[in-house]
Amino acid sequence: MISLAADVCVPTFEDNFDNDLNPSLWQVVEGDGCDVGLCGWGNNEIQSYAREAVAVSEGSLILTVAEKDGVITSGKLVSEDLFSQRFGRFEARIQLPTGRGLWPAFWMMPQSDKPWPLAGEIDIMEWTGNDPHRLIGAAHFGPLPPANVHYSETLRLPERWDRGWHEFVVEWQPDRIAWEVDGRVHGSMTPEHTGKYPWVFNGAPFYMILNVAVGGTLGGAVRREDLPATMRVDWVRVYSLACVEAGQ
Repeated sequence: MISLAADVCVPTFEDNFDNDLNPSLWQVVEGDGCDVGLCGWGNNEIQSYAREAVAVSEGSLILTVAEKDGVITSGKLVSEDLFSQRFGRFEARIQLPTGRGLWPAFWMMPQSDKPWPLAGEIDIMEWTGNDPHRLIGAAHFGPLPPANVHYSETLRLPERWDRGWHEFVVEWQPDRIAWEVDGRVHGSMTPEHTGKYPWVFNGAPFYMILNVAVGGTLGGAVRREDLPATMRVDWVRVYSLACVEAGQ
């Protein structure tokens, strides 16, 4: 956890969702990915992202998964082209949705023209309703698909992760990525974990993504009777690398 002088640890990005969604911080993603040549968002997901699935209410961002006329809609936000940062501490306080087949995530992609995953991907938090005791942090790298690879850290607890609020964090430094939840570091990654592949995480700045996918390669079988379901986000904050280093 960060405990630093205020002059060192001023957030470089902060959204407490006190008012309407801030268009200077977030873009709302719509569709099923087909318009960008990525039907099912590359993972055989079955949701279509919709603007009406994104709301700000009572101090929280709310992403709602719902079904209407056989179509499942969900919410997705990105800070692409609005905010990105290389290295630092990225954190959010989130209440996960409950529902089998749901796949919520807080993750980051590079602000880069390189095709995925040549500039990397950092998944701060992934969780699935079909395996509710498991929390995942991951990083993707390596050559172009289908030869791409990833490294992941898993934390299992007796209690389900969709019970109550949790603070999900990644601290990203040169040659190191560390995953943290509720003040506990549960995994880390360094160049020794990429094997024969180059470490690509020292290059581009990354932007943030909040979404709830449905089904797909990780989400698994969907139970439509579990819908509607909501993911709530209390706040999102980012701190500089100097802030992280000062806390060590």
